[in-house]
Amino acid sequence: MRTKHISIRTRTLIFNEKDEILVQHHLTSRNDYYRLPGGGVNYREKLEDCVVREIREETGLNVKAEHLLWVRDFLEQFSGHSVEFFFLATILGGEFKSTLESDDNSHFLFVRLEDLENVVFYPKEFLQKLKAVRVDRNWVDKNPYVRSVN
Repeated sequence: MRTKHISIRTRTLIFNEKDEILVQHHLTSRNDYYRLPGGGVNYREKLEDCVVREIREETGLNVKAEHLLWVRDFLEQFSGHSVEFFFLATILGGEFKSTLESDDNSHFLFVRLEDLENVVFYPKEFLQKLKAVRVDRNWVDKNPYVRSVN
C-alpha cells in the first residue's frame, strides 16, 4: 500500500530593482511552465528558514523572508496534496545563478508580471495578487487562504 502524505512547501515572491519577479521556468518535452521559486519544508524547519534556504540553494541569492502573504491548499492531479505558504522576500545579496546544477530542465529568471499573462504560469489565479504586491509591498489580502481549484 502506498503511503499518502501532505507535502508542506514554501513559495517566494521576490522583486528586483526593476519590479520584475523571480520565477522558475520548467521546460521539458512534455511541459513548459513557470512558477514561483520554492520547495519543501524539512522536519523541524521554520517556514521562514525554508524560504531563505531554498532561494539560496536554487539561485545563490541571500534573502530575508518579510511576511506571509497566502496559504494555498492544493490537490495535485498526479502527485497528491500540498499546502504551500507564499512569502514576500527581499534580496540582501548573493550572486544570482539562473540554473540548478541538478536540473537541466529548469532555470530561474526575472520577468515582468505582464509577461506571465502569455505563458503557462502556476497558479495563474495569483497574477492579480502579484500585481497588488508589486504596487504595495505591505498589501494584505482580505482572504489569505486559497482553495485548490481541483
